[in-house]
Amino acid sequence: MQLLARYIGSNSQLAFAAALVLSFCSSATVAGNLEQSVTEPPVISPKRFGSDVSAFYLGLSGGHASGGSDRFGLRTPADLFEIGELDLKGGYVGIRGGWRGVLPAVGGRDYVYGIELGYDTGTIDDDVSTVIGGVTVTGGSEVSDVLSIRFRNGLTNKSGSTLYFISLGYVQGDVKTTSSLALGAAVQPFEENDTRGGYSASIGVEHRLNEDWSITGEYEYVQFNSRTVEFDNGFSTKSTPRYRSLRFGLNYTF
Repeated sequence: MQLLARYIGSNSQLAFAAALVLSFCSSATVAGNLEQSVTEPPVISPKRFGSDVSAFYLGLSGGHASGGSDRFGLRTPADLFEIGELDLKGGYVGIRGGWRGVLPAVGGRDYVYGIELGYDTGTIDDDVSTVIGGVTVTGGSEVSDVLSIRFRNGLTNKSGSTLYFISLGYVQGDVKTTSSLALGAAVQPFEENDTRGGYSASIGVEHRLNEDWSITGEYEYVQFNSRTVEFDNGFSTKSTPRYRSLRFGLNYTF
């Protein structure tokens, strides 16, 4: 026992060093196991307004037109008579469908572009009258059944939930031009119908309600081509229907 005690005492420094080495190796092993058990959490990106996809949509829309201006005059074999200025107005409803694609833009926004087809039904019209030589002369214009094809594009906000857009397009509608001459109880009506092309331009906003549905609102200008209309009594007028409207709608994307 004395021999063992002398041995341990003479080698106490060696034993202490060995204990330190064993302690360090044990700590390193535990630390290595801790590092192996740590995993990185998955990163989930927020959903954006049709981000990085191409989509089709269908929708309903409706609005009210007003603020048009079309001077109505009657040309006779002898002279030209100013009747008045038409202010076309009225309500309409329509259906639409389209396709759009999305590209990333600067500032975390998306550039959205696409083509939209639409059909509107309703009556947008006005008439004016004046008295010439004791005869009441009336002129009118009416637009209905408008087909359209539009190119629409714009930028979303940073969250991707709202799209600010402008559109340009071609329209085609039925235009009825009327005139009448009234002397007392006797009235002579005249009417000409034609299908006419034109163009439209609008600026608006679309806000996404959820994954599928969105609401829209836009301010639109529509103008049809100018045409000289010949009536059966030999009179004629130059017709250029135009109007402005506020349109609201609901879209479903699939």
